Amino acid sequence: MILGMGTDLCPPSRWRHMVDRFGADKSARRILHPDEADYLLSGNRERLPERLAGRWALREAFGKALGTGLDGWSWKELRYVNGRLWAVGALADLLAARNISHLHGSVSHDGDLALAVVILEG
Repeated sequence: MILGMGTDLCPPSRWRHMVDRFGADKSARRILHPDEADYLLSGNRERLPERLAGRWALREAFGKALGTGLDGWSWKELRYVNGRLWAVGALADLLAARNISHLHGSVSHDGDLALAVVILEG
């Protein structure tokens, strides 16, 4: 059964500005699990702002699906690699307490927009 659904749009230009101002490493590690940050940082650096925008949109969409927004859970405990979305740590415990057993997420990019969709299933 679907327990929550969320969507979000994020412009890569916002992340391009962050990367230019604070650097790629600091920008990625601010919002991502260390392994996910390493994964993005090892790829094409020219596409990093686009990929960060997608990851941020995914976190916003997840918060909407959960019904809490960005409050009450750690952004770094939501993982997304190669199209697979999952939670670790206290976030995984929170989802289990809410009987959420499966996370589905998708990210797409077009022009100066990244789109994310998250579905929570129990």
